[in-house]
Parts: sequence; structure tokens; C-alpha cells
Amino acid sequence: MSKSFIDKKSKLPLYKQLKILLMRYIEENLSEGDSLPIESEIEKLYGVSRATVRKTIDELVSEGVVKRIQGKGTFIQSKKIVQTAGAITSWTEEMRLRGKEIHTDNTLLLELEPSQKIREELKLSPNEKVICLKRTRYSDGEPIAIMINYMRGKFIPGFLEKGLQRESLYETLEEEYNIRLEKAYERIQARVATDLEAVELQIPPESALLHLTRVSYLKDGTPFELVEMSNRGDRYHYHIELNGRNKIKHIN
Repeated sequence: MSKSFIDKKSKLPLYKQLKILLMRYIEENLSEGDSLPIESEIEKLYGVSRATVRKTIDELVSEGVVKRIQGKGTFIQSKKIVQTAGAITSWTEEMRLRGKEIHTDNTLLLELEPSQKIREELKLSPNEKVICLKRTRYSDGEPIAIMINYMRGKFIPGFLEKGLQRESLYETLEEEYNIRLEKAYERIQARVATDLEAVELQIPPESALLHLTRVSYLKDGTPFELVEMSNRGDRYHYHIELNGRNKIKHIN
């Protein structure tokens, strides 16, 4: 197994970080029927406890990714990729967990009058403005996504003057403004790239994109941020974990 790193300062639980790294290793190196490295090897490589390793593997078993065979080991059952729902992670954090080299280009930061869509999504007051942060995000030297964050300026005084202090916006919000996002809703749609997006992402015109819209909320339920992210369809995969089915009540 290649060396990857667990970020012990991250808000994401260790077992969830380990799950992301193991899924990446499975996707890139193993086939169905291959054996997963033994628990002691995973524990040593990633610097986590045996309990963390077992909790992670338990989740992979429950999701049908691997199966345990008594006396033989743990084997790959399916190469599906699962991103666990329920945790808000930044793009920077996700890429770091996957061992990617990241950087940002074409950064634009300004205050603007919100469109009607932004005003409705963030439930803004009539005269309230937003701070817009637009970036092109690179992974291993390749442009992957165009990200635009619209944030309510009244919650982040001085942000426009100081700018982004770290690679991760969410780290800046947490460290500089004590803003922690507690809930978010996302919508995803497939579309083709505009001419400008094609230039920024270095792809042919009208290439496939996955467009994500996210509204993030503070602890008290106040909408704080609207994110519009256009991801290259040939480089970005979005995976969602679904649990069970809602029962429909029939009224006779």
C-alpha cells in the first residue's frame, strides 16, 4: 500500500478519513476477489488504532464493498465508491485525504449585489450584499473544478480586505471567524461547459460537467453560503450513500 496521511486536526472522524483512503486504494490497486491488507498493516501504515481500522472495515462490510471470510481474511466484493453522507467537508480537505497536490488559480474576490436566485437561496434582507469568491481548483497540476462561493458579508467583517488566509475557505472561516457550518443541502445536475469554462478547465468546448449547488447553514439554521461548483465530468466522480427506503403511508 502506498503511503497516505490521516489529518488528525481535521473535523472529519478518523474512521471516515481512513474509509476514503482505503476506498481510493481499492479503486486504484485491487480487483474484485483480491484481499485487503491485514488490520495490523493498515493500522501501522496510517497511524491509527486497531479500533479505528475495525470500525472502518465494518462500514465497508456493511456497504458490500468487502467481505470477511473466517480464517482467510477480508476480500474485495465490489469496487463501488461511497462518500458517506452527513459530513460537510471542503474540497481542499477531500483532495488532501486522497494525497493530491492542490493549488488555486484565477482567484476573484469582490462584494456584489446578489441576484434574485442568491437572494432567495440565502433568504437575504432587501439591502444585504454578498461576498463572492471565485476560484479554479487544481489537483496534481490539472484544473478540475471552478468554484464560486457566495457568502453573507455581515458574518465575516474584514474578509474582503484580508482575503483568503488559507487554501481552504472553511478552515479560514473556522479559524478567523469561528463560523462552523452545521448543515447543507446539495443539488447536482449534468450539463455542458460554456466556452469560458472550457478555457479555464482546459477542456474541449461543450465537454460534460457535473454542476453542484450547495446551500450551507449555521448552527441556528441561518443560511450562510451558496456554492456553485462546475466539475470536469471526465475527472470528477460524485458518490452518495443511500440508506434504506422511506415508507409511504397509505390513507384508506
